[in-house]
Amino acid sequence: MSTPADNDAEPLPRGRELDRIISLQAAEKASSLSVDSWKRHHRDKLVKLSPRRYGVRLRDALMLAKTS
Repeated sequence: MSTPADNDAEPLPRGRELDRIISLQAAEKASSLSVDSWKRHHRDKLVKLSPRRYGVRLRDALMLAKTS
């Protein structure tokens, strides 16, 4: 009997998907900003996950993506 993989989790509803918290490294790839820029210029959008780890909502990362 096989067990479901971690990647087989049930997807979030469309409205909730944008509220998902992603790592700063993933936000760097999704937006046009470096991790350092997130910390310096958009600290208000950071979510503290642990004493040394931060994340950002997918919605905010996509909002700041380069559109050119």
